[in-house]
Amino acid sequence: MDGREYLDRYNHQGWYGECFVQALASAAGLQAYKPVPDCTGVDLQIALPREIDDDFPRMEVQVKTWSTPKERDGFWRYDRLNENRFNLLTGKRRVPRYLFLLIVPPDAERYAVATEDSLTLTRAAYWVSLADEPKILNPSSSSYVQVSVPKSNLLTVESLLKLFDPLRLVEAP
Repeated sequence: MDGREYLDRYNHQGWYGECFVQALASAAGLQAYKPVPDCTGVDLQIALPREIDDDFPRMEVQVKTWSTPKERDGFWRYDRLNENRFNLLTGKRRVPRYLFLLIVPPDAERYAVATEDSLTLTRAAYWVSLADEPKILNPSSSSYVQVSVPKSNLLTVESLLKLFDPLRLVEAP
């Protein structure tokens, strides 16, 4: 190679975030895939690989990564979501949408630690639904909204499966 970095820091961080979520989905026995082309603010679709009520339930996810997190009163105060992206997550939808916020180490060398016994992905992801938030009138891609993501909403195999609960989908048929 010619020495240039083709995967800059921010693209690397974002790619790691999507792979982190895909690893959790895989561990939960779910399907996770990228919509192509990416034009609706959805980074991943996550689906239950079984039919329930004549459908294969799914959710849509926007993944954001953050290496300089700000926490206050039990919430991550994420201030880097532009108004256009915010609006793509708000409101009631036929397919639920979530914001997944992955807190990452500032150094890419610390993203993953492999030993003979395990692969540890660092640090942690959290989720929030913005379905009850009103849309911003005349949104801008250059204005940002602060989103409060509860630290109690840690994204795990179990919590990922429970996100299907409101749709009555976790119990086996």
